[in-house]
Amino acid sequence: MSSDKKRDDKYFNCDEEHEFTYVASLYKEYDDVYNYLKDKCKDGTIKYNTHKEVYKMLEDAGYTKK
Repeated sequence: MSSDKKRDDKYFNCDEEHEFTYVASLYKEYDDVYNYLKDKCKDGTIKYNTHKEVYKMLEDAGYTKK
């Protein structure tokens, strides 16, 4: 699955479960990415971030896209 430019420009919504599963599905470390996103939403790190910004954050954290 590849990322979608139109979707990437939209904000990541921490209130929507499908956001976590969609983004995590793009990475080899699905469970780790899913938990990372949950933690970052919970602590406020991810707030009004675009999908592109979230991907950069994940890349900087060492996660690898499929």
